[in-house]
Order: sequence, then structure tokens, then C-alpha cells
Amino acid sequence: MVNSLEKLIKTISKLKDKDINEAQTKDYLIRPFFESLGWDFSNPDEVIPEESDSSGKRPDYSFYIGGSPKILIEAKPLNNQLNDVKMINEKMSYCLSTQVPFLIITNGVLYRIYYSKLDGANKDKLLFDFQLDENVDEELINKLRKDSVAKDELLNYAQNTFVLTNVKKTLEALFQDPPKKYLNIITEKMKETIGYTFGDNDLKDALQHFNIQINTDIAFDQNDVTVSDAKPDQKNWTIERQFNDGKWDTSFDIYKKLIALLVSEGIKFEENPTKLYIGLISKVNNKNFCQVQGQKRCIKIWINTELSDLTEQEKLLIRDVSNIGHHGIGKIEATINSIADLGWCVNIIKKSTVSP
Repeated sequence: MVNSLEKLIKTISKLKDKDINEAQTKDYLIRPFFESLGWDFSNPDEVIPEESDSSGKRPDYSFYIGGSPKILIEAKPLNNQLNDVKMINEKMSYCLSTQVPFLIITNGVLYRIYYSKLDGANKDKLLFDFQLDENVDEELINKLRKDSVAKDELLNYAQNTFVLTNVKKTLEALFQDPPKKYLNIITEKMKETIGYTFGDNDLKDALQHFNIQINTDIAFDQNDVTVSDAKPDQKNWTIERQFNDGKWDTSFDIYKKLIALLVSEGIKFEENPTKLYIGLISKVNNKNFCQVQGQKRCIKIWINTELSDLTEQEKLLIRDVSNIGHHGIGKIEATINSIADLGWCVNIIKKSTVSP
């Protein structure tokens, strides 16, 4: 898989400045990518090109497992921005009418995975996306492997995301405006636990300070919704392990510089390495205010702050992942390729929940 990805990334580099059409994009990039994930394009029981329904719509590829359609692929030319809402609506309607759970729209570089069961407008059904480059997240790519789809790993991930997201929204709504019966439940539990309780107004004020977060440390195998941030991981994960046991010198140096800059800003925190990222937990309020994932040549940082807190310039530098599946629990994502990028990133981190 690694060699196939490296080969594809080199091919993309050669083609990105050329005006190649959709057919060429499929032949040079899209088909080789899915073949590297185990999909057999020579097997008509597994991959059907341009399968049509009664309305005459034709997705570029339909992927089948055991006779059931699992994924529709809509291919676009390499330079297409994939932001045509009309096209997304049309293909999603096809998914819904044919009971296909997943739609992938791609230009051979950017892959956007939609889950048809998600609520909202079709463009809001985006489950996650990734871009084929040196910083690609192989954890996300592996969800599209034929064997992963056959084992329903992609479906379970999507369903868990759907459930957890809606539970999170519901709990946040309860915390913001708790009904009397909810306060009564808290009161009874407090009496049972500590022997006394507080008035309704005190409880309401306290609930305003809670931040509902989803623990994704085990990649949705064991998901927990927690009212406070996760406690330090008890497993034997190390900081060095995030950087291939310290062998990824470039990204490890960026991380160490990030930590030094945060310390110089007077931010007091602990580093909590887990399987998928290093959580930075504030000593002031015990909040996991950002999560750092080591990659070969860069680091990804998920920051717990709202998009509305950022300047227009800062919004251009990050990605809003509040409604997209990702490893961290922060709502915005920053990719840091060099130490020079850390200045603006630290300024954003300072706006996060690290503040008391």
C-alpha cells in the first residue's frame, strides 16, 4: 500500500499542471488507487462501470460486496474543485434511490466520502475527506479497503459517527437549557453520591461550563461520550511512537518546537500520548485543548476552538472539521509543514479551551 501511494503521489505531481480530462484521471489516478485497496476492476460482480438505473443516471463505478452495492464512485477531472452542489444532489439522490450507503466524489487527488444516512442537506452528508499527498492520513484511506468494507468497518465508523454526533448535540442542548426534570435527576444523583446538592440556578450555571467531547482514541472500536476530557491514557503509548519511534526527524522537531513555544507563552499543560495522537491537557481546567498527530513530514493539530473565534486570515489557514470524521476531538484542523508555520498556529491554540 505504501509503495502504491508513493507511486500515485509522484504521478499526481507530474499531472497536476496538465489539463487532463475525466477519462485520463480515471485511468491514471482513480482506478490505480482503488486497485491498491483490493478492488478488482476486472470482476463484474465487484466493480460495475457506468451502471444506470431507470432514470438513466450513471455513476462512474459501483462497488459491490456479496451482490449488494456498497459504494458509488463519481469521478471528475484532476482540476475539478468538487464543489458542484447540483452534482452532489444528483448523485446523492441516486444513492438514496438505490439504497447505497456511500458516495465518493473524487478528482484523483481529493477524495470526499459521503454517508447517505446522515441528516441535513446532501452537501452536509460529508463523512470525511482526504487528499493524496505526502501527509495523507492512511487510517482514513484504509477504511475504503475492500476487506474493510466487506467487514462493515466503514459502515460501523459512519454509524458511530452519526450516533455520537447526535448524542453530543442533544447533550449540549440539555446543558444549555436544562429542563426541570433533568435538574431533578442531577439533584438526586448528587444526594446519592456526595450527600448534598445545590440550587437549580447553581446547577444551570455549572452546566454551562461543560464541553461534550467524543473519545476517538480507539478509532471507534470503543467509543465513549464524556462530559469532561479523557483522563491520561493508561496504555504504554509514548510521544516518540507518534513519530515512528523518533525516526521522523522533521515532524518530531516541529512538535518539540511547538511544545517549547506553548511553554514560553506561559501555558501550563501535560502531554498525554495515545494511540492516535498526543493530547495536550491544561493544568488550569483539565481540558484537552488540542491534539497533535505525528506524520512523516508534518504534524496535524486539532484545536478545541470555534471557527467564529478566528480571524478571516486564520480561517484561510485551517480546515473546519466539526462535521467531518477525524481522529482528534478539536473542531478545527491545522497541518504544520515547517517550524515557520507554528507562529500563527500557536496564536489559534491560545484561543482554545486552555483558557480558564
